[in-house]
Amino acid sequence: MDSSLKPSKWEEIHGFSSPTEYGRFIKYIEAQVDQGQAEELPVEPNYGAGEIYGGRWFKDSDSGQVWRLVAPDFPFKGLWEPVKR
Repeated sequence: MDSSLKPSKWEEIHGFSSPTEYGRFIKYIEAQVDQGQAEELPVEPNYGAGEIYGGRWFKDSDSGQVWRLVAPDFPFKGLWEPVKR
């Protein structure tokens, strides 16, 4: 993480407990985008921390941090984490 950035209000999620929880999170983050509190960014296709590629990337408008959302794909339960540069 870039030490010049402010802390983000977002918290990491390492595994959604159900498809319903993942769906609620999608609605939350898309509402953040609609309200101008986040921006969806193009994914860098070569970024694969933990050998996990793809997903959707979002920038926290307050902190400037970029986060990624990777959907569950059984047995993987999905994740929401900051992109480490």
